[in-house]
Amino acid sequence: MAERALIIGLDGMPRTLLTQLAAEGVLPHVADLLAEGFCGELRAPVPEISSTSWATFLTGTNPARHGIFGFTDLVPGEGYRVHFPNLLHLREPALWALAAAAGRRTVCVNVPGTYPAVAMDSVLVAGFVAPHFNRAVTPARLLPELRRLGYELDVEVGDVVADPEGFLSRAIRALRARTDAMEYLLTHEPWELGVAVFTETDRVHHFLWRAVADPEDPLHQAVRDFYGLVDECVGRLVALLRPDDELFMVSDHGFGPADRQCYVNTWLRESGYLADLDSTKKLTGLDSRSTAFALDPARIYLNRKSRFPGGGLSDAEAEDMSAEIADELLRLRSDGARAGTDVDGPLLVSQVLRADALYEGPLLSQAADLLVLPAEGVQLRGAWGGSGVVRADAMLTGTHTRDNALFYRRAAPAPDGDTPMDMVDVAPTVLASIGVRPLGLDGDLVLGVADGGRE
Repeated sequence: MAERALIIGLDGMPRTLLTQLAAEGVLPHVADLLAEGFCGELRAPVPEISSTSWATFLTGTNPARHGIFGFTDLVPGEGYRVHFPNLLHLREPALWALAAAAGRRTVCVNVPGTYPAVAMDSVLVAGFVAPHFNRAVTPARLLPELRRLGYELDVEVGDVVADPEGFLSRAIRALRARTDAMEYLLTHEPWELGVAVFTETDRVHHFLWRAVADPEDPLHQAVRDFYGLVDECVGRLVALLRPDDELFMVSDHGFGPADRQCYVNTWLRESGYLADLDSTKKLTGLDSRSTAFALDPARIYLNRKSRFPGGGLSDAEAEDMSAEIADELLRLRSDGARAGTDVDGPLLVSQVLRADALYEGPLLSQAADLLVLPAEGVQLRGAWGGSGVVRADAMLTGTHTRDNALFYRRAAPAPDGDTPMDMVDVAPTVLASIGVRPLGLDGDLVLGVADGGRE
């Protein structure tokens, strides 16, 4: 058992891309780490977005327990009203609380969904969405030093289409300052559990995935240089560790290309499940004319009488409608969005899953009825307005994937079998490495303490 453990988060980093870049010499520090530990596939929760995935990472529980179902959620008990959930809406204790119960102190930097930074006997620098710097840091005595270091709560995106080089330079600026801050905090603050997440990788993947994947793209080398900087930043944090410290690397989801956006609410309208946009200009205007609606990215709610003030469906009718919508979505094609492909166009949806088959817990009734997963190359969107089920987006060229996230542990052998590790397993595995074994988490201990060679 180790006294300390550090988790380095690489937001949106696919395992296969990390290992490829390491093999090609772009990530020499990471390559050294891969040679002395285990790097396996991690499976993100559904939906495969940062808010839900990092909440699962923090708590070791599924959304029906921790309560974060998406980047936006319906306010429980308030019909169609939507809010942006934050740390105050997390219904299970986070890693720092689990560690504190066993007398361990945490330094946690830039985990998405951790705003506002509530007072605690640990260090927390909130990740996005964090609108106010003063409320993003605890203890407050650290604010002047973070400002001196030029710390940015998130990358300034700007107009990526018009000036991709400018966006990349801003991502590099934010990454450098974030690493300076992480290095300072991990050096000057006492800790037994360190969590340091780089979100710049996710931003670059969203907006410059073509440059990531295509050697002929004008920015391909610049993006490889960016990865070289990421590797340098990882190396700086690893250099702070003692020989017997535990080290983990984690990503919250995988990534892949997105050449089509599928707008689920537009499809629901065109299919007759959602009232026309002219008569329901916003979600709060729904009534019994609508049988279903979606929240981002593709969480479909049946408009049940038992749940919504404007609901028109009985629970039995909702079950029938749910099966009908799922069947239609699985046959939905892009209708010629790709010239030269088969007549009907490629499929847009890979799976439609029921919430009660994915989640288990006291908050299950707050989940969507159906969760839709995209086909390869498709980004599902829950936007309310606009026309056209399939649209192009010149700015967003990459999208999240549930598979191909990564989990790495130094000095650990490969486990038996090749089943992907689940995100709920990360918290119990990391905590056990420093002798903390909280009861009641959903996840299991993977690559156990003894297996890791630390006992």
